Amino acid sequence: MRRKRVAPAAPVACAAALAAVGLVGGVVAQDPNGVEDLPPNEIVEKAVDATKSADSLRLKGVATSGPDEVRMDLAVSKKGDCKGTISPREGITAEIIKVGDAAYLKGDEAFWKDREVDAGEAASLLADQWLKLPAGQKGFGGLAEVCDADNLLKDVPDPAGEGLTKGKVHEVDGRPAVPVSGKDGDVTGRMEVATEGEPYILRISETGGDEPVDVRMTDYNKPVDAKAPHPDDVLELGDLE
Repeated sequence: MRRKRVAPAAPVACAAALAAVGLVGGVVAQDPNGVEDLPPNEIVEKAVDATKSADSLRLKGVATSGPDEVRMDLAVSKKGDCKGTISPREGITAEIIKVGDAAYLKGDEAFWKDREVDAGEAASLLADQWLKLPAGQKGFGGLAEVCDADNLLKDVPDPAGEGLTKGKVHEVDGRPAVPVSGKDGDVTGRMEVATEGEPYILRISETGGDEPVDVRMTDYNKPVDAKAPHPDDVLELGDLE
Protein backbone atom coordinates (compact mmCIF):
# COMPACT_ATOMS: atom_id res chain seq x y z
CA MET A 1 0.00 0.00 0.00
CA ARG A 2 1.36 3.35 -0.94
CA ARG A 3 1.61 5.37 2.20
CA LYS A 4 0.02 8.55 0.85
CA ARG A 5 -3.32 6.94 0.30
CA VAL A 6 -6.22 7.37 2.69
CA ALA A 7 -8.39 5.09 0.57
CA PRO A 8 -9.98 2.10 2.32
CA ALA A 9 -8.37 -1.27 1.67
CA ALA A 10 -10.76 -2.87 4.16
CA PRO A 11 -14.01 -2.47 2.20
CA VAL A 12 -12.18 -3.51 -0.99
CA ALA A 13 -10.98 -6.67 0.76
CA CYS A 14 -14.53 -7.20 1.97
CA ALA A 15 -15.80 -6.91 -1.59
CA ALA A 16 -13.33 -9.51 -2.79
CA ALA A 17 -14.42 -11.90 -0.07
CA LEU A 18 -18.07 -11.35 -0.90
CA ALA A 19 -17.46 -12.00 -4.56
CA ALA A 20 -16.02 -15.33 -3.48
CA VAL A 21 -18.84 -16.56 -1.57
CA GLY A 22 -32.62 3.37 7.89
CA LEU A 23 -28.66 3.65 8.26
CA VAL A 24 -28.85 6.11 11.16
CA GLY A 25 -31.62 6.76 13.65
CA GLY A 26 -31.71 9.74 15.97
CA VAL A 27 -28.31 11.34 16.47
CA VAL A 28 -27.39 12.23 20.04
CA ALA A 29 -24.96 15.13 20.48
CA GLN A 30 -21.70 14.25 22.24
CA ASP A 31 -18.82 16.26 23.63
CA PRO A 32 -16.36 17.70 21.09
CA ASN A 33 -13.13 15.70 20.78
CA GLY A 34 -10.99 18.43 19.15
CA VAL A 35 -9.58 16.33 16.29
CA GLU A 36 -10.42 19.01 13.74
CA ASP A 37 -7.63 21.15 15.27
CA LEU A 38 -4.96 18.47 14.70
CA PRO A 39 -2.72 18.02 11.65
CA PRO A 40 -4.24 15.66 9.03
CA ASN A 41 -1.92 12.75 9.82
CA GLU A 42 -2.80 12.88 13.50
CA ILE A 43 -6.51 12.98 12.70
CA VAL A 44 -6.18 9.81 10.64
CA GLU A 45 -4.07 8.12 13.32
CA LYS A 46 -6.63 8.83 16.04
CA ALA A 47 -9.49 7.77 13.77
CA VAL A 48 -7.85 4.48 12.84
CA ASP A 49 -7.02 3.68 16.48
CA ALA A 50 -10.54 4.50 17.67
CA THR A 51 -12.23 2.58 14.88
CA LYS A 52 -10.10 -0.53 15.37
CA SER A 53 -10.86 -0.43 19.10
CA ALA A 54 -14.62 -0.62 18.61
CA ASP A 55 -16.32 -3.88 19.56
CA SER A 56 -18.76 -3.65 16.67
CA LEU A 57 -19.90 -1.41 13.85
CA ARG A 58 -22.07 -1.30 10.77
CA LEU A 59 -20.81 -0.86 7.22
CA LYS A 60 -23.15 0.27 4.48
CA GLY A 61 -22.19 1.23 0.98
CA VAL A 62 -20.50 0.01 -2.14
CA ALA A 63 -17.06 -1.34 -2.94
CA THR A 64 -15.69 -2.54 -6.26
CA SER A 65 -13.88 -5.84 -6.75
CA GLY A 66 -12.69 -6.35 -10.31
CA PRO A 67 -15.73 -6.06 -12.58
CA ASP A 68 -18.19 -6.36 -9.71
CA GLU A 69 -19.78 -3.53 -7.74
CA VAL A 70 -20.60 -5.06 -4.37
CA ARG A 71 -23.18 -3.41 -2.13
CA MET A 72 -23.23 -4.24 1.56
CA ASP A 73 -25.16 -3.47 4.68
CA LEU A 74 -23.50 -5.46 7.45
CA ALA A 75 -23.38 -5.17 11.23
CA VAL A 76 -20.21 -6.94 12.39
CA SER A 77 -18.52 -7.58 15.73
CA LYS A 78 -15.09 -8.57 16.98
CA LYS A 79 -16.65 -11.81 18.21
CA GLY A 80 -17.29 -12.67 14.59
CA ASP A 81 -21.07 -12.32 14.72
CA CYS A 82 -22.75 -10.49 11.88
CA LYS A 83 -26.07 -9.80 10.25
CA GLY A 84 -26.98 -8.01 7.06
CA THR A 85 -27.18 -8.16 3.29
CA ILE A 86 -24.79 -8.33 0.36
CA SER A 87 -25.41 -7.63 -3.32
CA PRO A 88 -22.56 -9.04 -5.38
CA ARG A 89 -24.19 -7.71 -8.54
CA GLU A 90 -27.07 -5.39 -9.40
CA GLY A 91 -30.38 -7.11 -8.81
CA ILE A 92 -28.82 -9.95 -6.80
CA THR A 93 -29.00 -9.83 -3.01
CA ALA A 94 -28.46 -12.32 -0.21
CA GLU A 95 -28.92 -12.18 3.54
CA ILE A 96 -26.14 -13.26 5.91
CA ILE A 97 -26.25 -14.26 9.55
CA LYS A 98 -23.26 -15.57 11.44
CA VAL A 99 -23.44 -16.51 15.08
CA GLY A 100 -20.95 -18.70 16.91
CA ASP A 101 -19.54 -21.46 14.73
CA ALA A 102 -22.21 -21.39 12.05
CA ALA A 103 -23.04 -19.07 9.19
CA TYR A 104 -26.35 -18.85 7.37
CA LEU A 105 -26.90 -17.58 3.86
CA LYS A 106 -30.22 -16.91 2.10
CA GLY A 107 -30.57 -15.80 -1.49
CA ASP A 108 -33.12 -16.02 -4.23
CA GLU A 109 -32.77 -18.30 -7.26
CA ALA A 110 -30.91 -15.59 -9.19
CA PHE A 111 -28.33 -15.37 -6.43
CA TRP A 112 -27.60 -19.10 -6.47
CA LYS A 113 -27.39 -19.18 -10.24
CA ASP A 114 -24.92 -16.31 -10.01
CA ARG A 115 -22.91 -18.42 -7.56
CA GLU A 116 -22.74 -21.01 -10.35
CA VAL A 117 -25.04 -23.40 -8.56
CA ASP A 118 -26.78 -25.76 -10.98
CA ALA A 119 -29.52 -23.72 -12.62
CA GLY A 120 -31.92 -26.62 -12.18
CA GLU A 121 -33.21 -28.32 -9.06
CA ALA A 122 -30.46 -27.24 -6.63
CA ALA A 123 -30.90 -23.51 -7.27
CA SER A 124 -34.67 -23.85 -6.95
CA LEU A 125 -34.33 -25.76 -3.68
CA LEU A 126 -31.97 -23.17 -2.19
CA ALA A 127 -34.01 -20.17 -3.29
CA ASP A 128 -35.30 -18.14 -0.32
CA GLN A 129 -34.13 -20.76 2.18
CA TRP A 130 -31.47 -20.36 4.84
CA LEU A 131 -28.46 -22.56 4.08
CA LYS A 132 -26.36 -23.48 7.11
CA LEU A 133 -22.58 -23.55 6.74
CA PRO A 134 -20.93 -25.00 9.86
CA ALA A 135 -17.31 -24.17 10.70
CA GLY A 136 -14.98 -26.16 8.48
CA GLN A 137 -17.49 -26.39 5.64
CA LYS A 138 -16.40 -25.05 2.26
CA GLY A 139 -17.58 -21.46 1.99
CA PHE A 140 -17.64 -20.89 5.75
CA GLY A 141 -14.21 -19.26 5.75
CA GLY A 142 -15.24 -16.57 3.28
CA LEU A 143 -18.32 -15.66 5.28
CA ALA A 144 -16.32 -15.72 8.50
CA GLU A 145 -13.89 -13.17 7.04
CA VAL A 146 -16.74 -10.92 5.92
CA CYS A 147 -18.30 -11.13 9.39
CA ASP A 148 -15.15 -10.38 11.40
CA ALA A 149 -14.72 -6.72 12.36
CA ASP A 150 -11.00 -7.17 13.06
CA ASN A 151 -10.49 -8.70 9.62
CA LEU A 152 -12.39 -5.94 7.84
CA LEU A 153 -10.49 -3.22 9.67
CA LYS A 154 -6.99 -4.70 9.54
CA ASP A 155 -6.15 -2.87 6.30
CA VAL A 156 -7.50 0.54 7.22
CA PRO A 157 -4.83 2.88 5.83
CA ASP A 158 -1.52 3.54 7.51
CA PRO A 159 -1.76 7.09 8.90
CA ALA A 160 1.84 7.87 8.01
CA GLY A 161 2.33 9.72 4.77
CA GLU A 162 2.77 13.07 3.14
CA GLY A 163 0.38 15.29 1.27
CA LEU A 164 -2.75 14.71 3.38
CA THR A 165 -5.13 17.66 3.65
CA LYS A 166 -8.10 18.38 5.89
CA GLY A 167 -11.27 20.21 5.01
CA LYS A 168 -13.94 22.07 6.91
CA VAL A 169 -16.17 20.40 9.48
CA HIS A 170 -19.51 19.40 7.98
CA GLU A 171 -22.20 16.82 8.66
CA VAL A 172 -22.16 13.15 7.72
CA ASP A 173 -25.58 11.61 8.35
CA GLY A 174 -26.30 14.24 10.96
CA ARG A 175 -22.97 14.01 12.79
CA PRO A 176 -20.20 16.63 12.57
CA ALA A 177 -17.08 15.33 10.85
CA VAL A 178 -13.78 16.59 9.52
CA PRO A 179 -12.63 15.25 6.13
CA VAL A 180 -9.05 14.20 5.46
CA SER A 181 -8.01 13.54 1.86
CA GLY A 182 -4.99 12.13 0.11
CA LYS A 183 -4.16 11.71 -3.56
CA ASP A 184 -2.16 9.03 -5.32
CA GLY A 185 -2.02 9.69 -9.03
CA ASP A 186 -5.59 9.95 -10.26
CA VAL A 187 -6.98 8.26 -7.15
CA THR A 188 -8.33 10.35 -4.27
CA GLY A 189 -9.03 8.78 -0.89
CA ARG A 190 -11.17 10.55 1.67
CA MET A 191 -11.87 9.79 5.32
CA GLU A 192 -14.60 11.53 7.33
CA VAL A 193 -13.79 11.57 11.07
CA ALA A 194 -16.25 12.30 13.87
CA THR A 195 -15.49 15.51 15.79
CA GLU A 196 -17.75 14.57 18.72
CA GLY A 197 -17.39 11.60 21.04
CA GLU A 198 -14.82 9.04 19.90
CA PRO A 199 -13.09 10.09 16.66
CA TYR A 200 -14.57 7.20 14.70
CA ILE A 201 -14.43 6.98 10.92
CA LEU A 202 -17.92 7.86 9.67
CA ARG A 203 -17.33 7.50 5.96
CA ILE A 204 -14.49 6.34 3.77
CA SER A 205 -14.30 6.63 0.01
CA GLU A 206 -12.07 6.37 -3.01
CA THR A 207 -12.66 8.00 -6.37
CA GLY A 208 -10.81 8.37 -9.63
CA GLY A 209 -9.55 4.80 -9.91
CA ASP A 210 -10.83 1.54 -11.34
CA GLU A 211 -12.29 0.35 -8.03
CA PRO A 212 -14.32 3.15 -6.42
CA VAL A 213 -15.46 2.76 -2.81
CA ASP A 214 -18.04 4.63 -0.73
CA VAL A 215 -18.81 3.09 2.66
CA ARG A 216 -20.43 4.63 5.74
CA MET A 217 -19.49 3.28 9.17
CA THR A 218 -22.05 3.64 11.96
CA ASP A 219 -23.58 1.96 15.02
CA TYR A 220 -20.24 1.71 16.82
CA ASN A 221 -20.34 -0.65 19.83
CA LYS A 222 -24.01 -1.39 19.24
CA PRO A 223 -24.78 -5.09 19.90
CA VAL A 224 -25.12 -7.14 16.72
CA ASP A 225 -28.54 -8.78 16.80
CA ALA A 226 -27.42 -12.01 15.14
CA LYS A 227 -29.67 -14.97 15.93
CA ALA A 228 -29.75 -18.28 14.14
CA PRO A 229 -32.86 -18.78 11.99
CA HIS A 230 -35.51 -21.19 13.24
CA PRO A 231 -34.45 -24.78 12.45
CA ASP A 232 -37.58 -25.31 10.36
CA ASP A 233 -36.37 -22.56 8.03
CA VAL A 234 -32.86 -23.95 7.59
CA LEU A 235 -31.44 -26.36 5.02
CA GLU A 236 -28.39 -28.44 5.91
CA LEU A 237 -25.96 -29.31 3.14
CA GLY A 238 -26.93 -32.96 3.62
CA ASP A 239 -30.46 -32.06 2.56
CA LEU A 240 -29.15 -31.32 -0.92
CA GLU A 241 -27.55 -34.72 -1.48
